[in-house]
Amino acid sequence: MRVLLLASFDSGLKYAGRVAEAVAALGAEPDLRVPTTVVPRLLGAEQVAAATGRPVRFEPWADLVAAAAEADVVVPVFEGPTVERFVREVHAAAGDRMPVVGSGYVGMVLYDVVAGYLSRSLADVLAVNSRADLAAFAAAADGLGLPGDNLLLAGLALLPARPEPARRGAIRTVLFADQPTVPRRAEDRAYLWDRLAAYAERHPDRRVLLRPRHRPGEDTFHRMDHSPDAWAASRPMPSNLRVEHAPIGGLIAASDLLLTVSSTAALEAIAAGTRVAFVAEWVNDAVLNPRLLPSGLLRRFDEIDDDRLGEPHPAWLDDVFPAAEGPSPAERFAARLLAVAAGDAPRVHQRLWDSAFHAGRRVTDAAVAARAAAGSRYTPRRVAAGALRRALRIVEP
Repeated sequence: MRVLLLASFDSGLKYAGRVAEAVAALGAEPDLRVPTTVVPRLLGAEQVAAATGRPVRFEPWADLVAAAAEADVVVPVFEGPTVERFVREVHAAAGDRMPVVGSGYVGMVLYDVVAGYLSRSLADVLAVNSRADLAAFAAAADGLGLPGDNLLLAGLALLPARPEPARRGAIRTVLFADQPTVPRRAEDRAYLWDRLAAYAERHPDRRVLLRPRHRPGEDTFHRMDHSPDAWAASRPMPSNLRVEHAPIGGLIAASDLLLTVSSTAALEAIAAGTRVAFVAEWVNDAVLNPRLLPSGLLRRFDEIDDDRLGEPHPAWLDDVFPAAEGPSPAERFAARLLAVAAGDAPRVHQRLWDSAFHAGRRVTDAAVAARAAAGSRYTPRRVAAGALRRALRIVEP
């Protein structure tokens, strides 16, 4: 059985790589590819090596659509709107031989909850990372008259089924997982890094690592406008603080405490038994942390400086590690995909495709595209953004 897994950025490739390993363990043939005509700058060799040990092919978008139409299973690990575009094009190319479609999220769902679900909802299997996400997606499906039996509560495929016991020893190595646009403003980012430098000065016996999301010149889904590399080069640095670009998985394993604002790296750290604090200097939708309020881990830097750290609330751990028994999240996702492809579980794609909601969505998108082609001052992006805002007002309680 041929399973085509596609990713456009390093985080997606890491996710696809984990699912590929699970697929291979079940006897199928995974094939990892990257669309060259979507990625603004190709993934660097170091990003690819850090994401997966499997071979990766780079091909134009049209070739990937054609390959997907011939595959048994296809898993596009893109941002939501690109998933929807790809599935529509594969549907048109494949006709009656539509492959089984899988989709999921490469991290915590912290914003655009309903919009993200809708753009992935044509999948036969939609891997859901948490119980809270499952409730939100199921409510959206019910409100719009969509079948919800494609929703699989699997957990995040980057994680094991359950976290390791939290380590309680002395804090010797502290890792800060930076994010490209959180916070976004240059002055806020500089303040955050300055507080990290002050932390290093306050704890000279600790090694403090600032890990940027990517190196200068590399790319991710969120484009970094203000780099910690530039900040570090512009000022004297404490001797125990350095900017570090090594793969984050190894850094997490070697750290006693991970700090971040809202990065999914926190879940990887908890899975590895590393203590975590979400920096709460800002709590607002722009920094993506309101959905982390139930975690019990939000702390201001004054508290972090004094080692007044929290423990994950058990209910939140149960939410974000919902597959605590049995197979890992990636294995659960892979098993359902192959079961659907083998005919051992029902397919959902065609029912979703034929639903009034998705049929109307295609009509609207075609009308918007025609208007844009005719020279309307309303671009497809602006019109789609307005339509999305109206849809969210309808769907949200």
